[in-house]
Amino acid sequence: MKNEKDIESNSNIKTIFFDVGGVLLVDFIDKKIIDLAKKYYKNPEALLRARKKHRPYADRGQISDSDFWKIMFNEAGIKATKEDWEFDSYMEEIEGTRDIIESLKLNAFDIAILSNDSKEMFIRKRKQFGFDELFDDIIISSDHGVIKPYPEIYWIALKRLKTVPERSVLIDDRLENIKTAADIGMYSIFFQNTEQLREELYELGIHLS
Repeated sequence: MKNEKDIESNSNIKTIFFDVGGVLLVDFIDKKIIDLAKKYYKNPEALLRARKKHRPYADRGQISDSDFWKIMFNEAGIKATKEDWEFDSYMEEIEGTRDIIESLKLNAFDIAILSNDSKEMFIRKRKQFGFDELFDDIIISSDHGVIKPYPEIYWIALKRLKTVPERSVLIDDRLENIKTAADIGMYSIFFQNTEQLREELYELGIHLS
């Protein structure tokens, strides 16, 4: 999904923002929740609804990541074990996205993260996957108290990268986030897989090696 623009202006694109969960990394929270539901014979839909209800508080930095999981466990009537707090094995890269980012960097684009996440969880991702070396800047919702799809976080990101919507692209796996990007004038790509991402970048005039 891309907002309608004159293709001739695409050579002006300067900055590309990547979401993390579902674009750079497998969105492991839902996978973990489903596994916990199976382990404790709980309804996964109820747990996923609780995730949708409570996760924004962690992503805005209003509660800690550990508090989010405690609330989830308590609401589901789960007495968590040490194993239930283990998430590192669930964190893995989506194959091919890093190659695209490295190619974009070689072509002198500014590359940044724009993602909803809690402070604690993102610190772990940042360290494990070397995001500081890969990206020019990182904008995480919990550092600013506002989450996508609210437009304030987009404007914060644009200001940080010293760019404007018309020269920027957001790559995200959630349609509501893509819609806000398009509404404020950014190019936007709804991520489904890396092959599709390469094709849509090409349509924007961004040719990868």
